[in-house]
Amino acid sequence: MEKYNEPQIYIVNNEKITERLSQNYHVATGDLGVTKIVEYEEYVNKRYVDLEYSMISNLHEYSVVIIDLQNENETRHCLEDDEPDGIPYLFELNFPQKEFMPSPFVLSIMKDKLKTQVLKIIFAGSSYSEKYNIIKVLKQNQYSYPDEEVHNIYEIIQASTTSKFGKKIISENNNLANVISKYVKGYNVVFDLPTKWEKTSQKSIADPNFVPLLKNQDGEVVSYIGYSKNSGYEILIPLCEKKDELIERLVTSVLPEILPDFFPESKEFEWIKEQEFLPKEILEIEKERTLIQKEYDSKIKSLNERRNAVDQKYKFLNDLLIETGDKLVQAVCTYFKWLGFSNVEAIDGNEDILREDIQITEEDKMYIIEVKGIGGTSTDAECSQVAKHRRKREKEHRDKEIIPIYIVNHQRYMRPSLRQNPPFSDNQIDYAENDERGLLTTWQLYNQYKLIENGIFTKDETRDSLDEWGLISLIPKNLISVGVYDEYFKKPKAGILMLNNVRIKVGDEIYAHKGERWIRTQIASLQLNGENVDWADSGEVGIVTDIELEKGFEIFIKNGVVNES
Repeated sequence: MEKYNEPQIYIVNNEKITERLSQNYHVATGDLGVTKIVEYEEYVNKRYVDLEYSMISNLHEYSVVIIDLQNENETRHCLEDDEPDGIPYLFELNFPQKEFMPSPFVLSIMKDKLKTQVLKIIFAGSSYSEKYNIIKVLKQNQYSYPDEEVHNIYEIIQASTTSKFGKKIISENNNLANVISKYVKGYNVVFDLPTKWEKTSQKSIADPNFVPLLKNQDGEVVSYIGYSKNSGYEILIPLCEKKDELIERLVTSVLPEILPDFFPESKEFEWIKEQEFLPKEILEIEKERTLIQKEYDSKIKSLNERRNAVDQKYKFLNDLLIETGDKLVQAVCTYFKWLGFSNVEAIDGNEDILREDIQITEEDKMYIIEVKGIGGTSTDAECSQVAKHRRKREKEHRDKEIIPIYIVNHQRYMRPSLRQNPPFSDNQIDYAENDERGLLTTWQLYNQYKLIENGIFTKDETRDSLDEWGLISLIPKNLISVGVYDEYFKKPKAGILMLNNVRIKVGDEIYAHKGERWIRTQIASLQLNGENVDWADSGEVGIVTDIELEKGFEIFIKNGVVNES
């Protein structure tokens, strides 16, 4: 079907409505900005953020605007102050304010750009106001005195609002109200409709241009349609299911009859599509299409349920990288249970103020583990805290070796690959070695999970690698370094390294490591001094593997034979 030229529709904060209407209408999309979460460093009580939002430049050409205030904005954690990007002003946040809510400010900008006669369809969310301290950037790190503005999320409409939640709704007796009521599941705001001055009675009366559609059990308006000369029409809709389906019904069949000027191409002969005018063959097709749609919806629902179950199953992996406190402790416990430890216990801190977070009890050993999630890197005291519990556990469990480990989710607001890895100083590692305790990060645990799942290493090897002092590597103890590729040739998949008293042979399984990457492959052929050989133990060798590697990979073998000579 060819798209209608009019109306052009601008859709804010709802991708499903965009996808549905774009089949028949010319649509454009926008959003209400990025919600920003900031943290304050010590002795810093101001943060600066910019306004990030999406809005079309020719908004004045659009006659229908659909705004979903019920969907949440994108949220971003800001670790540093924003720099002005094309707009020479920023917004100042003062401690303890940690959240920058852009929606009311973006809507105030939108209000100024809308054409006078526009149809606004708004899915109503909670009512709130935000104060904005706007500063001009004079030059680097120098700002003007802030100008204060206060904006309400609903200043784009004519009615006044009060936040109030409920589910019992009564529909007015008209077609628009009846259609909306079929999709409504509740409300979270009530409206006080505008009034006008009546000269005859010399009093303020309800403005007849604003008509209630739905009310709650107390008679308060939760949905209405209204008109004013200065801003056009507005339809406020409470909490709904299947918003895209509702909107399609409204713009296709309901609103063209009520507001024909906004839908000049879709208003005529719409009734001909009603069921009583359709031939039997079309009805059969529609019946088949409905059945297929139900089957599709059922399968999608089943897949979503499976996806949600899998998300919950592996939620502990994400928690390893973002959480702190009890949630992080529980994630680490889940990880060690997955790793194959049978007796993993999270210790209740209320029981003993100076207790470790986790105990793992084995037949002849006990791991005592301190877990922390922090925004930066660890202090010396945090690294060594777990050692304070060792002596007490040794007295309690004289038959077991006590192994203290400190595990940290450091710089947790940052993408793990951008964090300082490892996050421990040389002194902290030396102290840990001398004090016979281990240091480990949750990022290491996360990466090791992937390596185990991909068959590079095993759970048994990883459990054994935890019995280390200082910085724990999680590399299996039975891995022996062969050398590092000084050169690499892609076509034969051959790397060159200097072999020093380590015996390797064709067919050996090798482990290649570079950065955070590990690859397991096999030696397909060997060259020593330019000649093909079956094995080698010293000298410059060329190693051809099944999988392509690159220069800089360090090569390991398991259970290698180190020559005595």
